[in-house]
Amino acid sequence: MIPKHFSGVRVAVVIFVGLSLLTTNGLAAEFSLALLENAVDKGAVCLDGSPPGYYYRKGSTEPNKWIIHMEGGGYCSDEKDCLKRSRTDLGSSKNWKESIIGLEGFLSDNCAENPHFCGWSMVFIPYCDGAYFSGNVVHPVKVEFHTIYFRGIRVLDAIIDALLTAGVSTSNQVVLTGCSAGGVSTYLHIDHVRGLIPGNIPLYGFADAGYILDAANVNGDYVLRSHSQYVFKMQNISYGLNQDCLAAMSATNEKWKCSFCQYTYPYTKTPIFMYNSAFDTWQLANVLQLDCVPPRCTEEQMGALESYGQEFLKAASPAIQSPTNGVFIDSCLIHCQSLSAAAWSKFMVGKQSMSDTFYGWMTGDSTYKSKEVDCDYPCNPTCSNNHTHDHLYLELE
Repeated sequence: MIPKHFSGVRVAVVIFVGLSLLTTNGLAAEFSLALLENAVDKGAVCLDGSPPGYYYRKGSTEPNKWIIHMEGGGYCSDEKDCLKRSRTDLGSSKNWKESIIGLEGFLSDNCAENPHFCGWSMVFIPYCDGAYFSGNVVHPVKVEFHTIYFRGIRVLDAIIDALLTAGVSTSNQVVLTGCSAGGVSTYLHIDHVRGLIPGNIPLYGFADAGYILDAANVNGDYVLRSHSQYVFKMQNISYGLNQDCLAAMSATNEKWKCSFCQYTYPYTKTPIFMYNSAFDTWQLANVLQLDCVPPRCTEEQMGALESYGQEFLKAASPAIQSPTNGVFIDSCLIHCQSLSAAAWSKFMVGKQSMSDTFYGWMTGDSTYKSKEVDCDYPCNPTCSNNHTHDHLYLELE
């Protein structure tokens, strides 16, 4: 089990497999680690001061098309929590493996599983800053006689710079993606990354499970909001956020809102695709704090679940109504679907898979719809009781 990194969350947590640790046997091509030792001189470091890096696999048939995936893994909510995190793979590169293999879904090189993208070049960026690749505190931070660093946006900039040298600068297409905290990072930084990549190269955002709401829990408390307000100041995360959003929120002194995707989305200019469950299990556990595992809930709890799904769809309306951006919102009890073989190609909404929906939106292929929104839980038979899916489950404390 991976330790949780969400201090202050009291009812339930989502446990998921740390993908940077995958080393399953098989015939899939491996991703090799590139540590950016030179980035340290620019102040681009993980929480513990170790160098950042990325894993890379060259595309087999379309190497000039790139998928850049940012790893998920929550956030650290205060300095002590970040110190604890700095001693794990989510805060340090010291124990990262030389290679990883066995990634599924959008990052799979199995063309039966991932027919539209299996031949692309792929990058997996391990998450080691604790704040959505966003922190920008100049001076080291002292915590209990130890030193940690909040430099997430420098890490992202250093990695994009290295990837430009590695071939992205002459690529044909680039997709910036991620799930969970990586999905949040995609929403927050897609316009920033657009400014780093040559303008003649098409760039698309694909955010999985990152549309995490600023919403009340079952008791009416905004737990995630209070965490986000503290992290916003602690890590000085405004530098890499959407500048139009920050300008709009400054009038009411609510710049922290721009760390929530529902507030920054309307200001995003780069084409972006939303992939989310309206009943995302991380949100049910940590935002709504639903003290049960559906469907094993009371009538009142199921009512709260249904209301949250409706609130999600309302918050997602800018994406659903966008004339240009794409959407795939299912009703499956799951979190981080794009790296699941089953969810990527077999979960259906409107008789269409996520893989086909994203491909159709990105390429303009009219064979596929570019927006799919599901009916309410538990209507979708293709979800296959996925609250016990291999990649995550709900666990009550």
